[in-house]
Amino acid sequence: MQRRDFSKMAARLFLLSGSSSVALALTGCGGGGSEAETALAADVTTDASSTGMAPLAGWIRPVKPGTTPTTTPTATPTAAIAYPFGARLTKYAAGIRPSQTNAAMDAVLTAQYTAWKAARVVSANSIVAGGYAVKFADATYMTVSEGMGYGMLLAVLFAGHDPQARTLFDGLLAVVRARPAYAVTAYDPNGKYLMDWRINANGSSAGDGWNAMDGDLDIALALQMADKQWGSAGAWNYLQEAKNTIGALKSWNMRADGATKGLPSANNNRTSDYMIGHFRAFKAATGDALWSTAVDRAFGLIDRMQTVYSPGVGLMPDFVINTNTATPSPSTGYIGDGNDKEGYFWWNACRNPWRYSSDYLMSGDARFALVTGRMIDFFKNKSGGDPYKIGTGYALDGTQLTGGNSAAYHGPICAGACVDARFQGFLDTMWTWNATHLTTGYYDGEIQLLSMVVASGNWWTPAGTITAVNVLPQPQVTPPAGTTPVLASNILVNGDFAGGLANWNNWGNSQVVAGALQVGTVAGGVAQDVYTQLVPGKTYKLSGMASITAAAEGVFIGVKLMDSSGAMLVNQTVLANSLAPVNGSVTFTVPQGVASGYVFIWKNTNSAVAVVDSLSLVAVG
Repeated sequence: MQRRDFSKMAARLFLLSGSSSVALALTGCGGGGSEAETALAADVTTDASSTGMAPLAGWIRPVKPGTTPTTTPTATPTAAIAYPFGARLTKYAAGIRPSQTNAAMDAVLTAQYTAWKAARVVSANSIVAGGYAVKFADATYMTVSEGMGYGMLLAVLFAGHDPQARTLFDGLLAVVRARPAYAVTAYDPNGKYLMDWRINANGSSAGDGWNAMDGDLDIALALQMADKQWGSAGAWNYLQEAKNTIGALKSWNMRADGATKGLPSANNNRTSDYMIGHFRAFKAATGDALWSTAVDRAFGLIDRMQTVYSPGVGLMPDFVINTNTATPSPSTGYIGDGNDKEGYFWWNACRNPWRYSSDYLMSGDARFALVTGRMIDFFKNKSGGDPYKIGTGYALDGTQLTGGNSAAYHGPICAGACVDARFQGFLDTMWTWNATHLTTGYYDGEIQLLSMVVASGNWWTPAGTITAVNVLPQPQVTPPAGTTPVLASNILVNGDFAGGLANWNNWGNSQVVAGALQVGTVAGGVAQDVYTQLVPGKTYKLSGMASITAAAEGVFIGVKLMDSSGAMLVNQTVLANSLAPVNGSVTFTVPQGVASGYVFIWKNTNSAVAVVDSLSLVAVG
């Protein structure tokens, strides 16, 4: 299997961001080239002695000229936490989950987090007393800012499982602040709130004082999440630190039109830096409209790369050039990572299905289900649904460039498959592959674990309240079918199937038996057009009762609304997979421009028969 050549590329050269007058320097965020890309969970080292978590007597290494030494705040003991791992307090606005119980998924994730922490978290006392770092793959270097961002996200997510999560988080933060992007400060004083992108094994700078945007984006979001998790009244004011980094990202890494930027030209950027959910969270923290503009600009660039340069395939390049023009295009090479594959779906863009789907699941913004779905359709169809046939690099026309399997690809594909019910079988297959091919190798391990957190329903956002709830992986038992009345204001005609299949389009294998819809063991379902009765701006709730007759994937109840070009505007489903009747619902707001749409019931081929009754679609606001 091909791996990244760190000696030739200076550890995956990264697109610098900021003033184009700055001389080009070799920089990076350190991705790719894991130590053990397909290591099984049984092979992972879990010896606690390798964690470096025991505080060591240390000293503060002098920082580069022009920077401010940072002392370590005393780690605040973990007390009450707001979002304990596994609680799933923030319900997803859209999408589906693997056909696993919460308990089964959480057992995999918590064990893997413990193994990851043992393998990758090390003491960074040579930088600051009580500091921690996420160990990089190449022993020449202690860490990179990308890894620090991943580590901070994992620490805040697994609080509640890990009693040392806050101590770990604060130790990582102390190192981040002790190694600022000192070269940036010569052009922008906010550089002190960005991190020097790479650190030598002895704790000194190895990144020449420049920042890597992806690392700082994750660091900023993790700080916002820490504020929600633990509050900001302790040794660190997490919220203020988040705002400081967000402000620095805006002034150094963002164009006024919402595009991310980098060196040697501010008009080039990297598609895996389009972290849509982060941008929404930054808008929530600051009120700055730039971050909403960034969401829209990112979608425009993603859609163009897919439809113009990867038509019918839907892949994306690692890097985009000429973003200041009406015709941005894939990199022709050697402007970001310093290789000839920058215009391909390579070791940066492999993260995109995870980054984009994590936003759609929380926001319900159908634009990002659309662009993610294009990628997942390609991987599912190209591989025939077989994870072992998914390689580690593709041209934009879909030609596979390299073989082998990597968690850095398979993890994000698993998360990406959560965007639509049509991927349920593929999602289950990808979850199983990842759960049986866990690795603690750098880059692959962090990306895989974070992607599986998203797929399992354990991701959450500091962006604000999410109003829609539409996934029932563990449905609760409710009264028998027939006891839930259909509301008088029901928009659906014959929602209780008292009139058989009248007013329903039979998609196959469907019949009404004893006053309830049954979908047999072969794939099929029904649908009813509703778009002419929906008012833009109003919120509606679709609800119904469903069960299956044997343990299987389940039955989907959902709504899809499209514009005149067929682009998806709303796509929400609820999965019922209980042998006992359960109530499920989705809530959605009708956007402008709806030209078609329907409510539907669908079941894939499996051993169960689905039973659905008492469907209603009512206005709720």
